[in-house]
Amino acid sequence: MASVWPEPRKKLLPRATRLDAYKPLVDAMFRVDLDAPRKQRHTTKRIFDRLVAEHGAAELTYGIVRAYVAIRHKESLHFTR
Repeated sequence: MASVWPEPRKKLLPRATRLDAYKPLVDAMFRVDLDAPRKQRHTTKRIFDRLVAEHGAAELTYGIVRAYVAIRHKESLHFTR
């Protein structure tokens, strides 16, 4: 025991998620929506439905998709202003 204080914790690497394979698809939908009129943009529900129907993403849940879309939406607001 060289010191009374404990060693600082090591940062862990982020774990892989079920959404990782579909993130490029969601990002592509966002890129298309940047030029689309406001009423024609994808909603989170529509993104989730398209992933399940068109890409067979049955292992995804709406909550996982919603959390990622919220993050991407905040990031896209910073780039458009």
